[in-house]
Amino acid sequence: MMKTKLGLLFLSVVACLRAQIPVTDVANLVNNQVSQTATIAKWVESITHLRTQIDQLNRQIGIQDDIRKWTGNPAEAGGSLILDALGAKDLVRDYGKSRDAVLGLVSSLDSLKHTASGSYRAIGDADLDGNELKRDALQYRRYAVLDATQTNAEQVTAETKTRETELQEEIALTLDELKAAPTDAETQKLAAKLTALNGQLAQVEAARRREVDAVAMQKIANDARLEEERLAAAELASKDDFLANQRVSTYMKTLKLRKNEAK
Repeated sequence: MMKTKLGLLFLSVVACLRAQIPVTDVANLVNNQVSQTATIAKWVESITHLRTQIDQLNRQIGIQDDIRKWTGNPAEAGGSLILDALGAKDLVRDYGKSRDAVLGLVSSLDSLKHTASGSYRAIGDADLDGNELKRDALQYRRYAVLDATQTNAEQVTAETKTRETELQEEIALTLDELKAAPTDAETQKLAAKLTALNGQLAQVEAARRREVDAVAMQKIANDARLEEERLAAAELASKDDFLANQRVSTYMKTLKLRKNEAK
């Protein structure tokens, strides 16, 4: 009986010990290792593919650098463009005189002697007795201003004509160079130069048109002022005639009174 109890106790101890030992799932462990290996393999493949793309990109960049070394860089060519024919002084050049300068040089009565290079005769100042006629200088100033404006326009026309000829010659030369340009950078550079030349040519033409417009505007202003003065003079003359008639009527009435008194 005693032996039986000892045997049962031994079996219970053994069962408890077995319950405390962890059980390892070998199959699950193998599957996890296989999955991790596959993931690492994909990472290695992705990294290899990325390295291949980087190598291809580096080769393309190297090819472009080689091309630019041969043809030149258009962006750099445009940024470092130097045009001897289009300096800052040419781009901001003024032609002729300003209006203030023209007005400051005007001598009113000189307009009477102005002949426009022999286009018409000078206006004389001698009266029937051979004496010099004293004229109102302010009355003729408007015509002197018009003459000075026209002379300034002729000067601008001559100056712009010279510059226009220079620009046209430079444009023709640039067009020939553009046709024979060996590289893309040189083509871009010459195209920029051609654009600048055409822009300055338009500026020269605009300067000439402004001076011609100034002459026309001065003539319009003179005509408008003359019309205004004639209207004012006619209105004043009408008023003076009315006052003169009143004075004559008053005077005639006094004569009648004196005549009646004499009778």
